[in-house]
Amino acid sequence: MQRLDEQKRAGITAAAVKLFATRPFHKVRLDDIASAAKVGKGTLYLYFKSKDDLYISIVYESFAPVLKLLRQELAGQNESAWESLRRIVAAMSHFAVSNPNLYELMRSVPLDRQRADQRRELTDLLEQTIRRGVRAGEMCDPHPELTATFIPSMFRAAMHFGPKELSDDVLTNQILRLLKQGLVRGGIK
Repeated sequence: MQRLDEQKRAGITAAAVKLFATRPFHKVRLDDIASAAKVGKGTLYLYFKSKDDLYISIVYESFAPVLKLLRQELAGQNESAWESLRRIVAAMSHFAVSNPNLYELMRSVPLDRQRADQRRELTDLLEQTIRRGVRAGEMCDPHPELTATFIPSMFRAAMHFGPKELSDDVLTNQILRLLKQGLVRGGIK
């Protein structure tokens, strides 16, 4: 059995990300990916079962470290809920701005069980943080479950439709400003 090389796998996924981000899924051939990665087509099958498997792996594996880092940073933290929410938003902003091609891929990737689990984990993390803030009197949100669902959508919208030269600081601060202050002074009447 051939020994797998993580650098080769990383080269394949990097080439695939660029191709999938610039072409529709159905127009990207495994031959194109192999050529861009400078490997034989057969080598792709050592690492991925199919084009679908490669595509889904890219999306899932790219976001997994962000969730792991957030779990580690927030576990046992004795900080305010707002500070925890700031950490989550900052990490997501950094990921989004650092990986704009992945947001293009995420838009069209089928929601398989792994991605659904990641989405649920992120939403749960956000919801728990907001609920903690409501209990502590830091936040006022009658529907934390909805807000937790909306927040990831803010990143997707910014990456798809926002300005091209968007920094993670600007994105973080704008989302936090909207969450903290809302759009209407004094609340809805």
